[in-house]
Amino acid sequence: MKRVGVFLYCIIIGYSCSAQLYGAQWVMGTIEEPLLDFRQDSLKIDTAPGEMPIFLTCADICDWNGNFLYYTNGIYIFGNQGELLQNGDTLSPCTYTNQMFGDGLGIIQATLFLPKPGHSGFYYLFHFSNDTLENGRPGTLYYSLIDSAGNFGLGAVVQKNIPILKNVILREGGMTACKHANGRDYWLIMGASVINRFYKFLITPDSIIGPFIQDIGPEFHLPYDNAYSKFSQDGSKFATGTFQSLILVMDFDRCSGDFANPITIYNNSSDDSTESISGCAGLEFSPNNRFLYVAAAITINQYDLLSANYQDSILLYQFAPTDYSDIDMLQFAPNGKIYGSTNEGGYPFIHQINYPDNFGDSCGFIYAGQPLFSNVTYMLPNMINYALGPLIGSGCDTIPTDITSVNPATQLLKILPNPADKYVYVEMGMQGNYEFDLLNETGQLLNKRQTPQVDYFDTENLAGGIYFISVIDKITGVEIANKKLLVMH
Repeated sequence: MKRVGVFLYCIIIGYSCSAQLYGAQWVMGTIEEPLLDFRQDSLKIDTAPGEMPIFLTCADICDWNGNFLYYTNGIYIFGNQGELLQNGDTLSPCTYTNQMFGDGLGIIQATLFLPKPGHSGFYYLFHFSNDTLENGRPGTLYYSLIDSAGNFGLGAVVQKNIPILKNVILREGGMTACKHANGRDYWLIMGASVINRFYKFLITPDSIIGPFIQDIGPEFHLPYDNAYSKFSQDGSKFATGTFQSLILVMDFDRCSGDFANPITIYNNSSDDSTESISGCAGLEFSPNNRFLYVAAAITINQYDLLSANYQDSILLYQFAPTDYSDIDMLQFAPNGKIYGSTNEGGYPFIHQINYPDNFGDSCGFIYAGQPLFSNVTYMLPNMINYALGPLIGSGCDTIPTDITSVNPATQLLKILPNPADKYVYVEMGMQGNYEFDLLNETGQLLNKRQTPQVDYFDTENLAGGIYFISVIDKITGVEIANKKLLVMH
């Protein structure tokens, strides 16, 4: 009875489970990284390929069937043979990245892998570093694109450090994502610092659309805005919090990407057992979406989201003088359990919640419940519900979705003729300072033009097939439009 746990997990949560095991294996951070494999009935612990220094920043990705592919520490990317991926170095270039080269970045949820929708074998890595406020906060959000067929099947980064958001001040960490209601595309979410702003991007087969901006909820102020964020397993709720601030819970519309009904929770937490403050080190939803678990180093609390008062909680664990490891990040696993990392790192175990759908102590929290063969750091890899299916009956639960309806700039991009033979004219319907990029289907830049509004490309010598026209705003450096071009001779 192979993968029974995974399939039951899919049934309970409403996953689209023809496979989609992109999050089936987790890298834990040390030089000798344990690799947690959730594909079988019982958890298998192996060793990750290669030796990558990992501090707080970590993400990894498997293929559709759960075979391990890539992992990153926010500075470079390793492949499944333990090798540096071709062109997979110098991510998120800035002074802070250079300073942390020997350790890996020290930012929670600063990297996230997403499969490129509709393109088998291509994977996005979204990433950032502390490149603003004297290396204290991120100001640029990038993507890099991996072609798994590149470098003779070892994989290669074919686009790197492409900015999708610039000249802002973001919270230190807290990047996450959720499936669109069509079950194919993704919403990528990142919060701003100082103001109550969220930046949202829609990841589609043809383009990365955004940012869509929504100001909602309370402000998260410096210096206590180091964030941790999660969506509920069905994508209907979003929670984010910081270690010395409040916790924000909101409803989420998977069709429109809109947040609604912000609720704040003031968690009793501290890294000092003599002081009580608000905030969290990590949080996670139960698979039935009813409970929110909040870890805050010396405590872990369970909040019942069906309660009339969200503030009511059940204390599951309180740090005792005989304990030697606090509790940090929380993450739901494909075996139906929630795991928690050690707050200060350096211990050969992680904590676990065995029955997270159960109320109170019956959830089965076990301190140091999962032994590991080597010491690990603070972190768990940044994972999402990759297998979440379409939201049936939502009105946007079918593919294709009319993506252009939510991106006015794309509607202003004209490509004539399309299909093209010998040439193609490109035009933006508004004056500006633009770069028009001609890309092939893998995202490789073939040609570019810089113009205020109108230009053309010679397509006579291009092979017939699918290409893309990307429009970059030269002032912000951000892609504002992207459309498909068909070349036919």
